[in-house]
Formats: sequence, C-alpha cells, structure tokens
Amino acid sequence: MNRLIPVLCLWALTCTFFLSADEDPSEIGNETECASECDDRTPACCEKFQDIYSDSCWSEAEPDTDCAYARSHNLWGIWLPEAPPLFRPFLANPRQITYSVGWRFNDRVIEKNVIDVSFGDIFPIFRWCDIWLPGGDLEFSLEGGVWAIFDPLHDSSPLVDADYYCGFPVSYAYQNWAFQFRGYHISTHIGDEFLINHPHFKRKNPSIEAFDFCVSDQFSQDIRLYGGIGWVACQDDSFRVGPLYLLCGLELRFFELGYRDYCDRLYGVPFFGCNFYWQSHFKNHINNTYVLGYEWGKVSGLRRRMRVFLEYHDGYSLDGQFCKFPTHYFSIRASYGF
Repeated sequence: MNRLIPVLCLWALTCTFFLSADEDPSEIGNETECASECDDRTPACCEKFQDIYSDSCWSEAEPDTDCAYARSHNLWGIWLPEAPPLFRPFLANPRQITYSVGWRFNDRVIEKNVIDVSFGDIFPIFRWCDIWLPGGDLEFSLEGGVWAIFDPLHDSSPLVDADYYCGFPVSYAYQNWAFQFRGYHISTHIGDEFLINHPHFKRKNPSIEAFDFCVSDQFSQDIRLYGGIGWVACQDDSFRVGPLYLLCGLELRFFELGYRDYCDRLYGVPFFGCNFYWQSHFKNHINNTYVLGYEWGKVSGLRRRMRVFLEYHDGYSLDGQFCKFPTHYFSIRASYGF
C-alpha cells in the first residue's frame, strides 16, 4: 500500500503535465476573461453570436443547430430537425397551435365567464436545406391540437365544447419570408355534461377538411406582417359553413423595451398583435382579435416562448357549433409555444 501511493501521485502529475501541454494558454485566458465578463452580465463574450437575438433570424436559433450541421456536411436535409419551425404560428390567432389557458369575461354566446384551454404542438418530420433557386429551407411537419371550453361557475365545471385538430403543413422559408401550404381536419364535440344540462340543445356535427396558403414577412426585427387564403374542401351536411376564408395580421415586438441575458441566452420583450379573419358565411362583420402582453424566450434550442397577455375578441364565436353566433369578450391568458 505504501508503494502504491507514490506511483499514483507520479501518474497524476504526468497526466496533468500532458493535458496542460495540449491546451492553448491564450484560449484558457480568453475563456476565463469571457466567464468573468458574463458573470458581470456584459455581452462582450457573446458578440460573435449577437445576431441570434434578432427575431428575423428565428429559423436558426444558434450556430450549432441540426440544419447548420447539415449544411456544413453538405447534407441535403435532416430528419426530425431540432430547430424552430420555419413558419411560426400567428401571435394573435386564437386558433394557433400552442399550450394555453385563459379566463374569458363577458362571453355573449356560452356563459359570461368561461375557461378555455388548448393543447397543441408542431412535430417536424423532415427539412430540406438550401434547395431551389433562392436557397431556402423546405419542411414537412405534422400538427395536432385541441381547444376546449369549461364552465367554471357551475357544479363540476362541465366541459362545453372541444375542437380537435390535425394538420399537415409544408413550409418554405428564405431570409425573412416564409410560406406555408397546409391541409387539415377539424371537428367539434359537445361535452356530455353540457348536453345533460341543456336537454333541448340540438347537437350537430361541425367537421371540415380544408386547405390554406399563408405568407409571412418579418419586415423588420420588430414588425411581422402576414396574410392567407383558405378553402373548405369537405364538410358535414348537418353544419355548413362558408367555403372561402381570408386572414391577415400584424405582430409588433418592442425589443427596445425588453431585456437580454447573453449568458443564459434568455430574453424578454413586450408585444402587440392583431389578427383579422373573414369567412364567406359571416353576415355582419369579421373576427377581430387583439393581444397585448409580455413574452420570455430562449435563443437556443427550439426557441419556445412563454407569454402572459390580455386578449380582446370581437366578431363571432370561435367554438365549434357556436361559431355562427356574434360575440365579444375580454380574456387574461398564458401560453407556451412558438
């Protein structure tokens, strides 16, 4: 045992010598300096990646994404890319694919106070990199989600309505432009307790298959504009809706009023958004939805964001069989998604 201890000490000193010889002293100094600067929350050590804080480069959150790896190795694409979606959901769209919960006040159609929740996500399947003449990216994805409404002020908080969604978007992005063609199915199911409490309610079957095409332009770091057109290709005869619909909107993010943590790669920013939606069976006006709030997000990984915001909707109900009734409401919401 006494002989083993000197041997171990000699082996440890030898390993330390060779390891330290392989390191570049200048790199060690830079790392120490960078760590010190980051501890002081100064951005000097992150300047070479500073452009990732620009919201106009959301298709690549950091230099080492799957797609950057594919490009550097001359691959034509990547399966199951771990990167932000090429076409982000619309900020003020009340039917965006996200996880959310909210409390509505003064809804004129169902109850004055309702809780609405959503569960949804985007699953990228394959992304082609640097294709076609512009050299953009093309991605095929799968989307799924559900939007549900509960009546919290009655016994057992009954489920009123649930809309189930499945979509197959194909997205293409080049610089600040993004395009998406999507085919999807959505169907509605009235809650059992709601039907028991309303025995004279006539249950129908709102169910459609539709296609739409949308264009998005990240006009500047703070401004995003978008628009789209859609067509309902198939629907149930028990509940007919107008086959044509149009949408457009605006998103504003005020980065000058937010903050950035360069070392945690975290940011916070206030935002405002508006979404306008028209469908050919609307008789009096269109759907107007406005949101105002604050979001926190990472600039690495998938770049999901957490939001807390106020929402105002004026137009028609969004919920399944109630969608032909005019309403307006104010809500407080929180969401987590893209």
